[in-house]
Amino acid sequence: MKMTGRMKKIEKFLSKPYMKCFADALTLAVFTFIILLPTIFVFTYVFSEWGEVYSRVFNDPIAGDVRWEAMKSAMALSLLIASSATAIDVAIGLPMAVILARYNFKGKKLVDALVDFPLAIPSSALGFSILLFWATGDGIASLFGRSSGLVGRGPLLILLAHVAFTYSYVVRSLTSVIKGVDVSYEQAGRTLGASSFTVFRTITSPLAKHGLIAGIILAFARSLGETGATLMVAGIYETAPLTVISMHQRLLISSAAFLSVILVAVACTLLLLIRVLSVRVGIPIKKVWPGPERFLSGSTQKRIRDFLAFSSFGILILIPSSFTIPYVVKWWSGSPYTGRFESGVYYQVFVAPDMKWRMLWDSLITSMEIAFIATAVNIILGIPMSMIIVRRKWGKINELLETLIDIPLVIPTSALGFSVYLFWGLKGLKALTPGFWLTVLTHIVFTYPYVVRSISAVLKGLNPSLEDAARTLGATPITTFRTVVLPLLKPGLLSAAVLAFTRSLGETGATIVVMGRIRTIPVLIVQWAEAMALPAAAFACIILMILSYLLLLSLRYIVGGV
Repeated sequence: MKMTGRMKKIEKFLSKPYMKCFADALTLAVFTFIILLPTIFVFTYVFSEWGEVYSRVFNDPIAGDVRWEAMKSAMALSLLIASSATAIDVAIGLPMAVILARYNFKGKKLVDALVDFPLAIPSSALGFSILLFWATGDGIASLFGRSSGLVGRGPLLILLAHVAFTYSYVVRSLTSVIKGVDVSYEQAGRTLGASSFTVFRTITSPLAKHGLIAGIILAFARSLGETGATLMVAGIYETAPLTVISMHQRLLISSAAFLSVILVAVACTLLLLIRVLSVRVGIPIKKVWPGPERFLSGSTQKRIRDFLAFSSFGILILIPSSFTIPYVVKWWSGSPYTGRFESGVYYQVFVAPDMKWRMLWDSLITSMEIAFIATAVNIILGIPMSMIIVRRKWGKINELLETLIDIPLVIPTSALGFSVYLFWGLKGLKALTPGFWLTVLTHIVFTYPYVVRSISAVLKGLNPSLEDAARTLGATPITTFRTVVLPLLKPGLLSAAVLAFTRSLGETGATIVVMGRIRTIPVLIVQWAEAMALPAAAFACIILMILSYLLLLSLRYIVGGV
């Protein structure tokens, strides 16, 4: 009873209005210092050191403007790859989104889960699997009797990797919005004689424009900033995120900072475009062509579209993304070509004198420790921020906070990692050097939006009358939150934890910039692939893929069953 009375006094004290203001101010201050400032600190560095930046980038005494020319080439390649990948994703993803949103068939749940498969695979493992499928004799080239691969490392293989990486973003954005379109509008259009193709173009598409625009911009932003998969397939070519890493490794700090500013500025512009275009831009409907559109609505044409949707998903997305599995089986006990035991997965991982199994275990433990700490910290930081976004009626400030929270979500992770490195390191607070804790802080930054978004979504769906009832019965705001709101937030908290943990577990680009001497398992995969220990790298990919996909399945169970 004494403990209960003390708890009541504490909760009554914490529920006072000035404590609420203090908690809000503290939440915003922590968000600004831990998340926002490290993300955009690279701007401060470039502006304050502009003289040196200009000299190193545009007018170096030895190199001249060579670095600027290299940046332009890297940005041009990144923009070309991102725009091409997004266009392909829309072309093959839109039919799949319609199938998942409007069709009912056996195996639909399986297809729906497989569409998310690339999201569950850490990008370095995804890139390695795509490399094996397209660029080695073990993949699709074996069907054509080739021993050197069908596609070599370079822009085309980068494009194929980015299509697989961003496909799920387009399909998911479109599927959720198309499902939300009232089918009665479509039925009314058909009743008036419109063909199914005309109905989709003139009714469904305009109503689903938010998902289409968001999917396009999100896929473009994710492709523009992708690092892990690109490292695997780029060869001698460099996209902008890879150039940031390369310059950082060569200690070209000013040049890497300037390119990071460009990438962050582009990402923030894309984020603003999502909010502006989804409201102001419509899908033009100027004319209807009854003949051609009725032809395209025929049953044969529909079957062809469905076949192309499934076949393109299988050939371009699913099989390349999961090809590591048959590769490991094929190479497990030795080379399938020479029979050498030393070339097999088992020897390289478990028998070879360099003890790759220990390195794999250590890197996996390191990855899980970092992911666990980052997730736990973000749950603590994300709950009060979610309460501010959902419960505080601050008007435009709420919209501003939602935009700021999303910034780490769209910024290329190599640029984000470099900015965090500058903020906490020698160019900023001089508090940390590359290593475990700087990696943790970096992972906290880019996983923060996943946590806040997941918790906020559940919080918005809670019935406020439950809280009002508790307060009517004499409960303080803190008691109401602890006994009513927090238990109802369980699905959001679990979803947030799984999303943040999985995202942290698979990150490559930001980690390479800030890791120092530690190694996470995605980085280890990159290093083994570069050292041509392909069987060992493939085995590490399998471990990471299984762990990540199990986490994804648990997330689907949480969302569907809690």
